Amino acid sequence: MRVFGRQLISLGFAVCATTFAASQTNVLTWHNDNWRDGLNSTETILNQSNVNSTQFGKVCAAVVDGQIFGQPLVVSANGLNTVYVATQNDSVYAINGSNCAVINSVSLLLATEEAAQCADVGGRNCHTVAPIIGILGTPVIDPVTNTIYLVSEHELTTGTCQATTKRKPNSCFFHRLHALDLTTLAEKFNGPVEIASTFQTVTFGSFNHIQRPGLLLLNGVMPNGDNGLYIGFSEMDGAGNPGVSIPSGWVLGYDAQNLTATPYNWDSTPDGEGGGVWASGAGLAAGYDSPGGNLYLYVETGDGDFTANTGGLDYGDSFVKLTPNLAVNSYFTPFSQNCLNPEDMDFGSSGVMLIPDSGATNFAVAPSKQGVIYGINRAALGGYSPPTNSTCPATGTNPSVEYFEGSSHHYYTTAASWNSEIYFIPMFQPMSKYQLNLSGNKNKMKGETPSGCILSPICTASVVKSTINFQYGTNLSISASGTTTGTAIVWVSSGNGWPTNALAPGILYAMDAEHVVSKVIPELWDSTMCPTRDQRGNATKFVLPTIANGSVYVSAMDPTDTTSTRGQLEVFGLTSAPCQ
Repeated sequence: MRVFGRQLISLGFAVCATTFAASQTNVLTWHNDNWRDGLNSTETILNQSNVNSTQFGKVCAAVVDGQIFGQPLVVSANGLNTVYVATQNDSVYAINGSNCAVINSVSLLLATEEAAQCADVGGRNCHTVAPIIGILGTPVIDPVTNTIYLVSEHELTTGTCQATTKRKPNSCFFHRLHALDLTTLAEKFNGPVEIASTFQTVTFGSFNHIQRPGLLLLNGVMPNGDNGLYIGFSEMDGAGNPGVSIPSGWVLGYDAQNLTATPYNWDSTPDGEGGGVWASGAGLAAGYDSPGGNLYLYVETGDGDFTANTGGLDYGDSFVKLTPNLAVNSYFTPFSQNCLNPEDMDFGSSGVMLIPDSGATNFAVAPSKQGVIYGINRAALGGYSPPTNSTCPATGTNPSVEYFEGSSHHYYTTAASWNSEIYFIPMFQPMSKYQLNLSGNKNKMKGETPSGCILSPICTASVVKSTINFQYGTNLSISASGTTTGTAIVWVSSGNGWPTNALAPGILYAMDAEHVVSKVIPELWDSTMCPTRDQRGNATKFVLPTIANGSVYVSAMDPTDTTSTRGQLEVFGLTSAPCQ
C-alpha cells in the first residue's frame, strides 16, 4: 500500500467543514514528505523573478508563549493557510498564515505541571535548547482524520518535585503523546497517553531523554489496518555525566487511532549505552527498499556501543532498517565506529533523506558529523566491515556503501533535493549542490566521466557552492513549480551558531536552485536587504522554513523577550511595503 511520502502535501481534506481546490498545498510533516527531501514542488506563486527586495519581504509575526523548534505545518482551505506551531512551553497554536492572527491555541499543561526546565532535567546541561524543553519534535498531521500528533515533556511542581536547590527525582518528569483535533485542538483517540516502554531489561525514562526527531505517520501498517505513528528519542544533553551511563536511543510505534494500544518499541543499545536517535530534529524517514519491495523505517543513531556484528543488540553509530513493527531487518555501520564513539563524532548527527524511487536502485543519503556523506543502497545495507588498524584515526573501507568527504566540518543538516540535484550545508561552510545520478549509471550523468560519480548516486565532480558560509544549526527547504524554469528556490534559515554565542537575529535566504554563475549558487534575496521591514527575531537551531501557497513560514525568538522563553512565527511573502 503506497500511501505515504509526497502524497502527504497534496491531499485535500476538511477543516471547519470547508473544502478547497487540489492545487492548494499542505505541509503536514517534517521536510514535506516521508522521504524527507524538503521539496514543495507545487509552488506557483513565488519564483526567481518576484523574490527580491522590492516585491518580497516580511508580512507579519505572531508571538507565542515559547520557542518553536519544530517546523511550522500548514493546512490550506478556501484560500486560507492555517499554520500549526508547537512551543517549548507545551502549547499548540493555529495561526492565520496571512495576517498572523491566532485562530486557536491550547496549553497541554495541567495545574500541577510546567514544561520541563533545562535547569532540572537530565544532566542539567541542555544548553542547546535552553531554557525550556516542552515540544521539541515536529508534529505530524493526518489529513484524513483531521488530527495533529505531537509529544510534550512535563515536570511536576508539587511535593518533592518543587525542589529548586537539589536534583528532582526522576519520577518528576514525563512525556505525553497527544492526538488533537485540528479544528478544536481537543484531545482524541484516547489521548493523551504517558510515554512508557520496556525493551529487554531496559525501561524508558523521561528524565534523561528528549523527543527531538520529527514524528512519522504511516498509513495502514498496524495489524488492524490503522495508521502507525512513530516517535524517536535520544539522550538529553549532559545526561551522561562522568560515572553515569548515557541513556540509549528509542523508537516507539503507536496505533494512531488508539493511543492506548500497546506500542511497538526498539532500543538502540539495550545491552550498552548511547545510540541516541536525534538527527538534529529531522523526521524519521520511511520508504520502500527497492522497486516492488517492502516498506521500512530508516534510522541513524549517534555515539554509542556497537555489538551487532558479534550477535549483540547494540547499534551505536549505525544506519538501521526497521520493519513497521520495529524489528531490525538489516544495518550499516562505518568501519570507523570504534573511533567515532569516543571522539563524539556521531554518525547520526543529520537526518536520513531517501532519494525518491528511481525505478532502478533506491538509495538513502546520510551526512555525518565527521564530514562524510554516505550513499546507502536501501535493499542491501552491507552490515559492518572492521578497520584495518587498531588505533584512531581508523583506516579501512565500507565495501558495500559509497561515501566521500563532503566537508572538513560537521553536518547537522539533512539534505534537500529537486530535479536530480541535491543540497547540503555543513557547519560554518557554504551550501553545496551536487548532481544526482538516478539511473544508477555512473558514466552517463550530464557528461560526467566515471571518476565524476565517485558516489552513486551523487556525482562529486559537479559540485558548486554558495559564497555564504552558514552558521551551525542552519536548515534548508526547496520550492518549485514542478521542473518549470525560473521557479526553483532554496530557502535557508540561518542557525544561531554555538549556544554560547550572543543572541543575534536570524537571516532567511532565498538562493537560485537552477542557475550557476561562475560556478557559484546565486543569492536572490535575504532578510538583511531591507533591515527594518524584514527584521527577524533572534535565531535558534535547526529552524526549517515552510513554503506553501505563496508564503514562507519560519520561526525565531521573540526579540522583545530578554528571557529567551517566547518565540514567534514569522510570515514572508509578496508585499507592496517599501524596503527600509
